[in-house]
Amino acid sequence: MKLQKILIAVDFSQPSTAGAKWVSEFLASDAELTLLHVVEPVHHPEFASRLLPSAESLDTAARDDAMHRLRDAASYLTASEPACVVRAGTPHEVIVNVAREGGFDLVVIGPHGDRPRRSRFLGTTADRVVRTSPVPVLVATHPPARAPRHLLVPVDEASITPRLLQSVRELAERFDADITLLHVWSNAVYSHVASMSYATAHGNEQAARDEIARELHQASVHWLNEVARTGIARARVTATVTYGHAGDVTVDTAASTNADMIVVGRRTPRVVAPALLGSTIGTVLHEARCPILIVTEEPGGSR
Repeated sequence: MKLQKILIAVDFSQPSTAGAKWVSEFLASDAELTLLHVVEPVHHPEFASRLLPSAESLDTAARDDAMHRLRDAASYLTASEPACVVRAGTPHEVIVNVAREGGFDLVVIGPHGDRPRRSRFLGTTADRVVRTSPVPVLVATHPPARAPRHLLVPVDEASITPRLLQSVRELAERFDADITLLHVWSNAVYSHVASMSYATAHGNEQAARDEIARELHQASVHWLNEVARTGIARARVTATVTYGHAGDVTVDTAASTNADMIVVGRRTPRVVAPALLGSTIGTVLHEARCPILIVTEEPGGSR
């Protein structure tokens, strides 16, 4: 994937600025960066209209203050001179519109910094940007102190898209990164396979486990063949097949393998792919302790 023109949404919280700094230092130090802050319309109650400046004055003051803070942030986020843009409106709508109209390769957004939960940003701006952006989105939560050297890629038949595989290949080559492909069978499917295997084995539990292991191995080989078609060096790839809730397993695998980034594919910017953008993507975005890159396959092919 191209990392030449990047839009970084900044809300001035520590997690947001940390994500922006990581992108500028480790992910794409040579990219053209644009820092964007969205000012939400100021509420101007009628009953206090005589006591407050006009709505126009408040809006202008908010924009001016945001631009000052944005330029100050730009001075220490990167040695380059990123463009600074302040817009007014609903944050997720503005971010997606600017990304689309500006022809950006990537949108970067950090976790929202003013809520007490660990997964502060979800259900609000970042979640909505992820679900509506036609441009790949990086949720830069808990970025590592280095370039991404280990990519975790949860996949199934619905999420293996040409653009995802191309992006993973290019990221792996750019950062000399290893790749773990992860497929998670649902508990229901695994239980069904296990019961069939157990019956086939005529009560031999070990034979049943061996049959399940063979099935999982075949799935791994299928993935490696899919990945090989994209030009990814096979030596970089490890395939893991297991069962459980896909979101929970993805989060646990990212932690146990010290993944620097989770890369997730989806089909369209507005239709939620059931396998990885339902409860799974929600769980990953809420719970993962590393950046998450969502790569959208646009209708009609990859960009």
